[in-house]
Amino acid sequence: MLTELGFASGVSAATFNYYIKSLRKFGVPFGRSKKSPPSHKLALYSYDDLMELSLALTLRVYGWLPDPVADGLIRFREKLHPLYADAYFERKCGRGCPVRIYGPKHESFDMAGIYLDLQVHYSAGRLIDFGPPIALSPYQALKIFAYSNMSARAHLPLNLSALAARVVECALIAPDIRRGPAARCPSANRNNRSRDLTSE
Repeated sequence: MLTELGFASGVSAATFNYYIKSLRKFGVPFGRSKKSPPSHKLALYSYDDLMELSLALTLRVYGWLPDPVADGLIRFREKLHPLYADAYFERKCGRGCPVRIYGPKHESFDMAGIYLDLQVHYSAGRLIDFGPPIALSPYQALKIFAYSNMSARAHLPLNLSALAARVVECALIAPDIRRGPAARCPSANRNNRSRDLTSE
């Protein structure tokens, strides 16, 4: 599924698998507040787990995922998880309600979805601040794009709703994993939000 999302582009399958395992050892998406799966057992990824891992890989695509940033994803996990659900359900409503941007000669485009600002700031090549992450409306994100001090920011707000939509789309068509022990996922252990994401 992660390969289908394009995160493995330019590297071998072995290299990509090694990177995923390295993130897991560091605690992304399992660790600290979650119990890591036993050795040699298949890991069961929830929607929140997939979003956390996809977010980490998205940051890696842009060339920066130092340990402090990965640590920040873990430290703010309880705050980020609700935002992952909001990002999907409010892709075109609520905070993600589209705004229309007008340009010259009557050109225009719509900007929609919830944007995520991790508030990562650098100074002299060193990370000086991370978080707390905040969810932004399209208007708020656009204002940051327009007025941010780029010299201090490593990354501007990213469209979390777009990432959420891609994750759900690929997860719903992902093939079953046949090797290893069968992963059990009793429906009684799934919360309502997970069922809603799956049904949609």
